[in-house]
Amino acid sequence: MDSLSRKPPFSKIIIVGAGPSGLLLALLLAQRNIPTIVLESWAHLDTRLRATQYGVPATRVFRRAGVLEDIREASIAKFPSICWRRVADGEKLISLDLSLVEDHPDRMTILPLGEIIKILYRHCLEKGRGLINVRFNHEVTNVGQNGNTAWVDVNIKNGEDTTTTAARLDADYVIGCDGASSTVYYDGFEKYKWDGGNYMIDPEHWGLIARRGKGGLWRVTYGDPVMGLSDEEYLERRPEHLKAMLPGSPELEQYRIEHTNLYNIHNRCVDQFKVGRVILAGDAAHINNPMGGYGCMTAVLDVGGLADCFIGYFHGLAGEEILDLYADVRRDIFLRYVDPRSMKNLNRVATSDPHTVLETDKFFGILQDLNKDDEAMREFLLKVSSIEYDFTQHYKR
Repeated sequence: MDSLSRKPPFSKIIIVGAGPSGLLLALLLAQRNIPTIVLESWAHLDTRLRATQYGVPATRVFRRAGVLEDIREASIAKFPSICWRRVADGEKLISLDLSLVEDHPDRMTILPLGEIIKILYRHCLEKGRGLINVRFNHEVTNVGQNGNTAWVDVNIKNGEDTTTTAARLDADYVIGCDGASSTVYYDGFEKYKWDGGNYMIDPEHWGLIARRGKGGLWRVTYGDPVMGLSDEEYLERRPEHLKAMLPGSPELEQYRIEHTNLYNIHNRCVDQFKVGRVILAGDAAHINNPMGGYGCMTAVLDVGGLADCFIGYFHGLAGEEILDLYADVRRDIFLRYVDPRSMKNLNRVATSDPHTVLETDKFFGILQDLNKDDEAMREFLLKVSSIEYDFTQHYKR
C-alpha cells in the first residue's frame, strides 16, 4: 500500500495549552496535514513578557514553522553583544561578540515571548484552517486513557458569566504544553553604553538585564536572597535591587516599570515524558531557572522533536515507538545538559566572588580564548548544540 492510500495510524491530537509550545507544535503538525485541537483555560492569549532571547537552536525551529521572518520584523535590528558585569561598580568582565554573526540567518532571536505568542497564533489562524482548532475558556481538569484512546475532562466557561459546562473530549493522543521579572524603561542603558544582554554578578543583587525588543524597554530579572516574604514585601524591596543593578544607580522616579512577574526559581523534571497516550513537552515536563535562556529554548526543541516524531509516525516513516524515543531522549538531554548548565549559569551570577570569577570560572576561561579568534567564536555561536536532537534520523529509509 503506498503512502497516499494508507490509513494514518491516528487522526486526533489534543494539545493542552495555547502558549508558545502548544501553538508551535500545532503549526509544525499542520504543515504535514496533522490536525490538532488546542485547549486554553484563559479567555485570551497569555501575552506576559517573560523570555526575550532564544538561541540558535530555537531559531532553526522557528524557521521550520514559518514564523521566523515575522519575528525578525518585530524585533530590534541589532543585538551586538552579551556580557557579564560586576554589580558593585558596573564593570564589564567579559562579553560575547554577537556582531560576528549579526547577518547569519541562524543568529539569536530577540523578542518578548508575549509577542511571539501573538505571531504564532496569527499563523495558526492563517495557515491552520481546517487543521488547527484553538478553543479558549477550556480548562482541563482531568486527563485519562485506556488502551485505545485518551481523553480530557474540561470545564468550558460560558462567556462573561461565571457558569461552566463540563465535557469530555477524546483523542488518540493528549499533549501537555501547559506549563514566570520586571520590564523597566530607563534611558540610562544607552547613555552608559550597556550591552544588549548583561548578566549581573553579585551575591545580593544578581540577575539579568536585557533589551526586550523595539520601543526602548528592558527586562530586568533579579534574585532576592531573603526568604519567606509576601509578594508585597518583595515588591517593596525592588527599588533597592534596581538602584544597585542599573547603570547610574537611579532613584525610583528615574525609571518606569511597565510589568512585573513574581516567581520562584527552581529546576525540576518529571519522571516520564510519556505515559501511554499522554505526552509532555516544555514547561509541563521540566522547569529550570532563567539564567542562560535554556527554558524557552529547550521547550522549543522539545516541540520540534515531538513534531518530527508524530510526522514520521503519521506518514509511515516510523513506528509508534518513535514517540517513546522522544520521551527518553528529550528527558535525558534535560537531565544531562540543560539542568546542570542552567544551574552553573545561576551559580556564576549568584554565588561567585565577583572580584575573582573571571579567573576562576571555567566558562569564562573558554570565552577568553574564543575572544582571541573571530572564526572560532563564530563557530562556537553557530554550532549544533548538544541539546538539539534530529529524530528524523530514525525514519525508515
